[in-house]
Amino acid sequence: MKISIFIKTFLTLLFSFVILFLGSQLYLYNNFSNRYVEENISAVKNAIINSAADLENDVSLVDSMLEEASSETQYIRFQNNAVTEMVGPTILTESEILFFVIDIYDNDDLITEGKLSYTITIDEDIYNISYIYRFGGSDYLLVLTKIQSLNNIDVVLKEITINQGIFLIVTIIILSLIISRSFTKPIKKINKYAKSLARLDFDQKLRITRKDELQELTSSLNEMAFNLQKTYSELNQANAKLKGDIEFEQLQEKKKKELIMTINHELKTPVSVIKGMVEGMIDGVGRFSNKDVYLKQVLKQLEKLSDMTKDLTYSLKLEDIAKANDSANLISLENSLDSVKELAKISKVNLSLDIKKYKVQINEELLAILVTNILKNAISYTEDFKVYLKTYKQADTVFIEVKNKGEIKESDLEKIFEPYYRVNLNKEGTGLGLFIVKQIAEIYQAEYKIFNDNGYVISKIGLKKL
Repeated sequence: MKISIFIKTFLTLLFSFVILFLGSQLYLYNNFSNRYVEENISAVKNAIINSAADLENDVSLVDSMLEEASSETQYIRFQNNAVTEMVGPTILTESEILFFVIDIYDNDDLITEGKLSYTITIDEDIYNISYIYRFGGSDYLLVLTKIQSLNNIDVVLKEITINQGIFLIVTIIILSLIISRSFTKPIKKINKYAKSLARLDFDQKLRITRKDELQELTSSLNEMAFNLQKTYSELNQANAKLKGDIEFEQLQEKKKKELIMTINHELKTPVSVIKGMVEGMIDGVGRFSNKDVYLKQVLKQLEKLSDMTKDLTYSLKLEDIAKANDSANLISLENSLDSVKELAKISKVNLSLDIKKYKVQINEELLAILVTNILKNAISYTEDFKVYLKTYKQADTVFIEVKNKGEIKESDLEKIFEPYYRVNLNKEGTGLGLFIVKQIAEIYQAEYKIFNDNGYVISKIGLKKL
């Protein structure tokens, strides 16, 4: 039987509060009454003992502190078989005093503390405490007090208990609603998202803004969704590959032709621009006659061309640099990211690096190129001028994770590792950075991916730990 979180929360809080409430009531009933009686007895005893010296010096009962000890108390001074003074409500008449004295000393439950003796009897709900203090000879102080027991306090507290119970139920319902809602709302979103993943529907997005385990679960689900989508895509590609080596070779040949055509197109553009500028400056035509201005633009185009050829060179010779027994320590990145740090400084981006001393399977030069290209890409596209890099280990894999604020369209994510592909054409770059990252990762059979996670773009590389 399915039980909602609200019902579970309500029953848990109800059980806890009821146990606490009943325990407190039981404590009051069992302890408060006895404590009240004991304190009253102690107060009267102390008053008698402290007043004894004054009474021996013929101070009257009225002038002593006895009347302050208890309100429902009768004080009698009995000397030489006669009452010399009587104060307080009449509990014991004068004719009963002698028998009272005899009975009190004959009582088996008599409690004696020095010159003071007393007995305690209970008549229904009334405590009767009889004290007798003997000064000497036939000189006595008799004290009789009646104390109303508080064991019937439930009559007084009944109305309070009912009000407390109502308040308790209302409080539990409100707390249950608040607590259950704080969990059920994100859980329903997560459940809906999980069901969409079960249907292989990758168009749904999961965003939950929290700072607890549910946020971690959200990030894990987003990463799982990316992995599932990537695996599903790779499975489709693998199935397509099974159609035959001929189609595969044709596809590879097509890619080579596309790469050559792309390279030709990408190089042709800056060359044509430079050629036009130089011809214009030679002929002194129109705006190109200002050589000081346009020579700088020519230099800028040449630098762009240089960067493209440099990246292309790296792309073509990566497999020659890599060796089977390559190894590098991630800490070497501290000294090889100076250009990235300078770029971040120029771009006013706060670059946070958390690099651990992990030894991984990769060439140190290629490691620097790989991380540099990912960081440059993050610095170029971050929306809040902050980029974070951290390294951590899971099983036998060391992950390099770069995080920046932003979001990449799904259509762009599918092509982001292709050569000369740029998400934003207005951003400077050769379009080979992430293509080189892909090549390096595939050489070392490393995991590589870029995905969206709750308003951030996550770039992750998984290298084999040595």
